Amino acid sequence: MGLKPFTQLPLDLEFLPALGRDDFMVGACNQAAVHVLESWPNGWDPYPCAIIYGPHGCGKSHLAHMWQIAAQARLITAGEFASMTPEHLLDLKQNVIIDQLELLIGDKECEEKIFHLYNFYLTQPFFILALSHCSPMQLEFELCDLQSRLRSVRSAEINPPDDELLAQVIVKRLSDQNLKIDAATIDYILTRMERSWEALNQLMDAIRLYATAKQRGEVTKLLVRDVLLSVAQNIAKTE
Repeated sequence: MGLKPFTQLPLDLEFLPALGRDDFMVGACNQAAVHVLESWPNGWDPYPCAIIYGPHGCGKSHLAHMWQIAAQARLITAGEFASMTPEHLLDLKQNVIIDQLELLIGDKECEEKIFHLYNFYLTQPFFILALSHCSPMQLEFELCDLQSRLRSVRSAEINPPDDELLAQVIVKRLSDQNLKIDAATIDYILTRMERSWEALNQLMDAIRLYATAKQRGEVTKLLVRDVLLSVAQNIAKTE
């Protein structure tokens, strides 16, 4: 197949570039999921599938993007999957990522297509990475056979980032922009921000723009407070 093993990607490093400028760092909240993807392909045997699950903004898409590169995989959204015929799916003959698995489970027709694709890939050198907001143990299946299969494959949860990991990313992101920040200001941010990578990215972008406009080289509590107030006001205007 000529595929590059996932373990050749820099997933054993503390800092992971993913999806362009975004920063992905490994911590207690996501290391199990990273390990599952690092173990591909041999570590997934005897199953042709693995499942990564967690809430919106936890970093599933970042990890899936890394696997997509390593496995030369095709990303299939839930909507796209639902519209594809079984024949089309079987003709793909490549590694695939199925996004938002939870939207397909409970629909008998979609489950039958997943079931056939799973069984077909048992005989092929291809794999399925499924992304879900919830654990396969929590999904309510229509097909018992599919339920038993997907509840048997390797799966890992990604939890919202903890304070230690968020602090590391804050320092890294600001350092990349030649901005300094002290521990007290980091604590100030952590007690006031939403716990998700999406929220952190938006806040870091806003701080960078504000600091650049004000020609500041250090991020202070006062600067962060001004940014948070500005963000809150903009949100209020749109509601």
